[in-house]
Amino acid sequence: MAYVKKISALLVAAVITGGALTSYGQIIYNQPMSGDAQMIYTCWKMETDTVSTTLSQFTIPVNGFFPLGDNFEARFYLANAANKFEYEDYDFTLNGLSDMRLQFNRSLAEDRLLISTGINLPTGKKKLNLTEEWLVLEFLSQNYLNFPVRRLGEGLGLNFLFGGATIAGIFRLGGSIEYQYNGTYEPYEIGGDYKPGNHIALNVGADTRRDKMTYSAGIIFTTYTDDKLEDEKVFRQSNQVDLRLSGTFDEDKYSLGAAMRYLIRDRNKRYSDDGKTLEQLKAYGNEFLFNGRFTYHPDKKWFVAPLAEIHLVAANEYDFGSSNVFGFGADIGRHINPDVNIGLGMKYYTGSADGGNIDISGYQLSAILSAAF
Repeated sequence: MAYVKKISALLVAAVITGGALTSYGQIIYNQPMSGDAQMIYTCWKMETDTVSTTLSQFTIPVNGFFPLGDNFEARFYLANAANKFEYEDYDFTLNGLSDMRLQFNRSLAEDRLLISTGINLPTGKKKLNLTEEWLVLEFLSQNYLNFPVRRLGEGLGLNFLFGGATIAGIFRLGGSIEYQYNGTYEPYEIGGDYKPGNHIALNVGADTRRDKMTYSAGIIFTTYTDDKLEDEKVFRQSNQVDLRLSGTFDEDKYSLGAAMRYLIRDRNKRYSDDGKTLEQLKAYGNEFLFNGRFTYHPDKKWFVAPLAEIHLVAANEYDFGSSNVFGFGADIGRHINPDVNIGLGMKYYTGSADGGNIDISGYQLSAILSAAF
């Protein structure tokens, strides 16, 4: 029965993009209220033959989980971020809160069905100034860089998901459909009201376990409607296909895990003032990500986990070349007691962007405290 009870937790995924909470069905019987707070400092340096720039972020994300009844739960997310972009003798900053995100999950039919709904509350910083804050946001959006928080405030958002799961022989199978509505807001001090496109995501996945190995695979297809500025369509984000594959080997004292992801993007659309298609080009190239992790438990209270990752980004169609980033580091953690855990992490990155025209390096330091009540 425990095998069936975890179907929703493992397979029914509500991958909610566009500013809403990334949520996975986590309906687990008798799970207590819990939460965690992190401190994460990330710093990237970008160098060309003539220019050197640095972008850093210090963020404090907070997550919480609340059981609301049998097979019913709520989750929330909120973050504060301080960003600084250094270019020659100039410093540009962007500081503030993110939007608060709430997600409610309800399982039915012995955890074989999941209904989920969420809301993005527009509490984060908006109406950015164009002289300083806009430039920071532009660099945060570069997909060859990795930041925990890429944007702050947006408009009111709503998402709805329905999913199901079942067992077929040695496989657990699941799927879901999710609709995300994104409301209008003012991203900058001048420029008018912006309405990001809504999207629909279709997700299917499977996993199986053999002896000490667990394998899982999934695919997510996402399609978007038009973005609008002052009620006139200006842009449409490309359709994308997200392929994922992972495996874990477990022993008493250690575990070894690896995951791969390949993100395939279509062409974006930009519209002219009369609403006709002005151009169709890829703003972002396809992406390949791989990460591996070895977790060792010297005793029941401690763990240490060396890790490595690869991030490859293909060239786009605006003459920005391919990028590659390699990272390695380690996490270390301790169970203070059955309900309280602490952890520390460090990563170092190196690589290049724009076909080798930009040398990039970076590092990330993190600390986390989690507790159940």
